[in-house]
Amino acid sequence: MASVISLELYQQIESALGKEFATEAVKSFEATAAAMERRADELAVQKKLELKDELTKELATKADILVMRSDMLVLRSEMLAIQGKLEGEIKTANAKFEGEFKVVREEIKATEARLLVEIRTLNVKFNFVIALMILALTVMNPVVAELLKRWLKI
Repeated sequence: MASVISLELYQQIESALGKEFATEAVKSFEATAAAMERRADELAVQKKLELKDELTKELATKADILVMRSDMLVLRSEMLAIQGKLEGEIKTANAKFEGEFKVVREEIKATEARLLVEIRTLNVKFNFVIALMILALTVMNPVVAELLKRWLKI
């Protein structure tokens, strides 16, 4: 251990107070310095341990990272399961709507066919009424009536 006091200081204490007192004073100074150094070392170790504990609490450990990774994998698998379920529901809904659209298209085609039949029937009826009107107007005409009387000899 290095000397706590210099040789010149020791010599001055020895000449002023005596050799015995100077030796005791130097030993006392050295003991105090050694005790202070030990205490400083203990405090340094204690502070290091406290800092280590604080850093350990703040930093994620490898175990924490593995737990987070496993949690992420679980969440990913749950998300994939939900995605699969949603895709299945979407396919089911699409199939249902396609079936309903097919039924509606067929109903529209059937209605269209019925309407075409009705339009043709009405067209025939309308043509018949027109022919009757032309015949009635022709027969009602006095000149035609006279011709008909002559041909039929009435």
